[in-house]
This record gives sequence, C-alpha cells and structure tokens, in this order.
Amino acid sequence: MRTLNESLKALDEHYLETLKYVGRNFDINLEMLQNNSFNPTLYGEAKMIEDFINAFEVKLKEDCIVTMARFQPAAKNLRKLVMIINSVRVLERMGDLLKANLTLIKDIEKKSPTLAYAMSDRVLFIAEKIRGLFGMYIKAFLHEDVTLLYDILYLDEEIDDLINSNTDYFLSKMKENPENVVGGSELILLDKKFERLSDHIIHLVSDLIYILNGENTRKAQLEKSNKN
Repeated sequence: MRTLNESLKALDEHYLETLKYVGRNFDINLEMLQNNSFNPTLYGEAKMIEDFINAFEVKLKEDCIVTMARFQPAAKNLRKLVMIINSVRVLERMGDLLKANLTLIKDIEKKSPTLAYAMSDRVLFIAEKIRGLFGMYIKAFLHEDVTLLYDILYLDEEIDDLINSNTDYFLSKMKENPENVVGGSELILLDKKFERLSDHIIHLVSDLIYILNGENTRKAQLEKSNKN
C-alpha cells in the first residue's frame, strides 16, 4: 500500500504528464499559425492528445479523492490535492480551446485566404507569448518557484493590449473589404480564445501560489474590488 508521500509523488507525475500534453497541443497551434494553414495530420494528433487529457482529468480527480479519504492530509498537502482537482479541470478546458483553435485556422484558410497571412503576422506573436507563460508555469511547478509565478502575473498584463491592437487591425480590414468580414471575425475570435487560454494559465498560477505560500490571490483581488 502506498504512503501519503508516494501517492503525492504519483499525482505530481500524472499532473506533469497532463501539462506536457497541453503543451504539445499549444505547439501544434503554433505550427499551424506559423504556416498559415491547417494540417490534418497535426489535427489528428491533437484529437488523440485531447483524449489523453480527458482521461488524465478523470484519473487525477479520482486519485486525489481516494488520497484524501485514505490519509486525511492536513494543511499544505490537502490544499495541494484540492489544487490538482481544480487545475486539471482547467487543463481540460485548455485542451478543448486548443483543439477548437485548429478548426478556426482551417476556416480562415478556406474562407478568407486573403487574410490567412495574419495568422503568422498577427496572431502567432500573441500565441507564442501565451505558450511562453505556460512553459514558465510548468517550470514553476517543477521547482516550486513562487518568484516565477509572480513574473507570469506581470507578463500577462501585456496580452490584453496586444489583442486589442489586433482587433483594431482586423476591424479595419473588414471595413476595407466586405469579403474580409468572415475572416476578420474569425481572427478576432481566435485571438479571444488565446486570451481565454491566458486567463486559464493565470488561474493555474493563482492556485499554485496558494499551495506554495498560502496566499490566495483570487481572494485578495476580490477584497480589493469590494473596497473600491
């Protein structure tokens, strides 16, 4: 029978596997954006990866519940188990978004070829930044690096400005030519999906900060908003 430490170590390993799968689907997104085109082979890989992510979500939740019931851990270990349950749900949502992005890429290439260049010219830069934040989160999880987590919170702030700039650009293209309306709309939606991915990463970061130093950043933000 496993000890508590052995169970926690196994959960860490499975959680890291889930992170790697999500990271791979990020990279598939980046490759298609770089090429301004949909790749059916990569899409097939993304679908398979999504199945793995879904399976890991179920397993991690079940293993966390069993660990809590068997060992009744206290304080930090209990917070960690709750974090894994919450975070793996976020990762599952990220996997869904990343696969949905590929369908948008396909539609943009097919329906608005004159705007397809914008995937590598405008969207890729944002996607790479968000992928970088996710990589930093994985590193912070591995090394329990709170400083790196705060760096992510700082770097995330520029994402909104970049997306707003892209939105203005795509709207201008839509005004120039009615044929750009469909493609421009889908490019805006693609940006918004990446923005949502960035939001999910911040949720992961906030949960991990709480595990490592007991600071609930979401609660602090809510209290600050209520005071204002």
